[in-house]
Amino acid sequence: MHDSPVDDAVELLQALGLKEYEAKCFVALSRVESATAKAVSELSEVPRTRVYDAVDALEDAGLVARQHSNPQRFRAVPVAEAAKTLREEYD
Repeated sequence: MHDSPVDDAVELLQALGLKEYEAKCFVALSRVESATAKAVSELSEVPRTRVYDAVDALEDAGLVARQHSNPQRFRAVPVAEAAKTLREEYD
């Protein structure tokens, strides 16, 4: 049985240094324009309380932007930009 494309993407991101929840949140955010922590949790199957930690780490790495609205919304940077950032960090 093959992994899904989402599972493959999560595994690849983990190989590039992201933790599991960070990778799952990034993949979820890359599939939508923007999302709240609740939506990220539902899309990624990451507990909502852990979404904030993961998104904080992704934001620090330059992979996610935070919209300071109520509720807060998050968006992934474009995949090409994320790949460049991760490649530079990995090297």
